[in-house]
Order: sequence, then C-alpha cells, then structure tokens
Amino acid sequence: MSSKKQISIIGATGNIGVPVVKNLLSFGYKVKVIVRNVEKAKGFFGEFANVEIVKADLKDIPGLKKALKHTRYLYLNLSTQTTILDTSFASEREGIANIIEAIDRESIKQIISISGLGAFDNQQVKGKFRFIPNVIRKQGQKIIKESGIPYTILHCSWFADSFIFYQRNNTYSVIGDIKNPVYFTNCHDFSLNISNAIDNKEALFKEFPVQGNEGIRHPEAAKSFLSVYSKNSKVKILPAWIINILALFKKEMKFLKHMSDYFHNSIETYLAEECDTYKVLGSPKFSLLDYASKLKKGGFYDFLQNEKRF
Repeated sequence: MSSKKQISIIGATGNIGVPVVKNLLSFGYKVKVIVRNVEKAKGFFGEFANVEIVKADLKDIPGLKKALKHTRYLYLNLSTQTTILDTSFASEREGIANIIEAIDRESIKQIISISGLGAFDNQQVKGKFRFIPNVIRKQGQKIIKESGIPYTILHCSWFADSFIFYQRNNTYSVIGDIKNPVYFTNCHDFSLNISNAIDNKEALFKEFPVQGNEGIRHPEAAKSFLSVYSKNSKVKILPAWIINILALFKKEMKFLKHMSDYFHNSIETYLAEECDTYKVLGSPKFSLLDYASKLKKGGFYDFLQNEKRF
C-alpha cells in the first residue's frame, strides 16, 4: 500500500473524528488511530480491518513517541472547550507542543490539522469578540508552524453533520435566531479535503478556509436538512437569555454561553474560493439537501442510535 494511503489520526473518537476515519477508510486508506480509550475506539472501528488502534495520551510524551513512530502523515482532530485562556492543559496548545516533541522527525512528511474559521490568520470572521478557543488554537498553530514540519491547517465552518449528532430527544436547538449566513461544510467533503491535502505541494505550509459554497441562516439550514434526513426531528430556537441564566448556575453551561456570544458577535465571510481552497483541495460535492439524502440512504450515522456520547 502506498504511504500516501496511510495516515495516523489523533482525536479519532471525537464528533468529527469518527466520520472522518470512516470516510478515509472508504477512500482506501489504512488508518492508525491514537487514542486514550482503546475500548471506545474499538466500539467505533473494531470491525474495520484497515484500522490500527494504539493507546497514547497527549500528556505522555514517551507514549506519544512510541505511537507516532514511523508516522509520515498525521491528522490532528483536536478541540478546545474552555473559557480560561491560561488553563494548565489545552489539547490544541500544550497537547500540540507534546506532539511536536514526540513526533518521529525521520519519518514525518506532513501534519494536517482541523481548526475553526475564527483562528484563520486572514480573520475572515469579522467581529471583536475574543473567543478563547480560537486564541488557544492560534497559539498551538504557531507551535506547528515554528516546528519546520510541513503543515496544512483547515479552518472549518459549521458542519452539517451537527444537525444529527447534537440532537436531543429528536430536537436540534439553535441558540438565538442567528440571522447571519453560515457556509456549511460536511464531513464527507472535509474528508476529501484532507485526502487531497496529503503530499500536495500546493497545500504545504498553508492554511485554508473550509466552507460550502452557499450561505444559509442556521435555523433555516437545520430545518431544510432535517426535513430530508429525519422528518420526526424538530428544530427549536432557544433564546440566548435562557443560556445566560443557566450559565450563572451551571458551570457546564458557561462554555455554551461563551460560544453563543461568539457566534452572535461574528459574521462569516465567504473566502474559500478566493483563498484557493476549492482549487487546491477540491470543490464541495454535496449541497445541504443532497448530503442529508446521502447520509439517510447510506445509514452512515445509524450507529449513533445506541451511542450516548453525542
């Protein structure tokens, strides 16, 4: 098997990580997933012959060194959910620092990392709101850039897949009636972007905004998608003031409020085409409705019915 068809992934059991792994496998890749919880990973990927599951923790550099041995292409599917900038350990900052220290310099050819639009250097998301995860992401991306290792950073818009895995009791909640358009991407197109970035000279040492080519308001997009994917599902507008009150009493709601404030104070600008994302990494293959139809017909997310993590 060509080395270009072999990739290591850290963060494979995350919301976006699971579908990305499964898509890459369908593209013919052999995937090494580096995880803390082996049993959890087996639940997602145990049935696939081309998945190797290796245990390692971002805080354990010796363990990371062993797991990353001989890795040529590495995809980082990390996320940050905190409102505290000086938190002692963030996977997208301290975790990345440990990965860079542990990585096999004799083998590594490229690091590909997911990020958010607000952490894109061109600042295509307008607004002065200081979203802490994006500050931390930029700090981690600086570590990657200063490592000298070829990199490709993919700054993603909202994933249409979230309409499925963020449902509760057949209800998808939008916090506030957000009026600004969102250029929704999806996990299949994003997986193709990752595949097209591998060993692509035009993608090395670069960052790309990953967006769909149509801007749609969040509530309308959710209703449209779910009308095809699951007619039993409902879309609910959750007033922002409810989140503000809950955040006063529930610690776990503070980040949700922080994220809500960020999206209400930001405007997503369409830059994927002018930043050559489509030219270098491929154009979107699916509209919102076509993607909903594809997932429904293929039963891609059927495994979530018995899964409590989403």
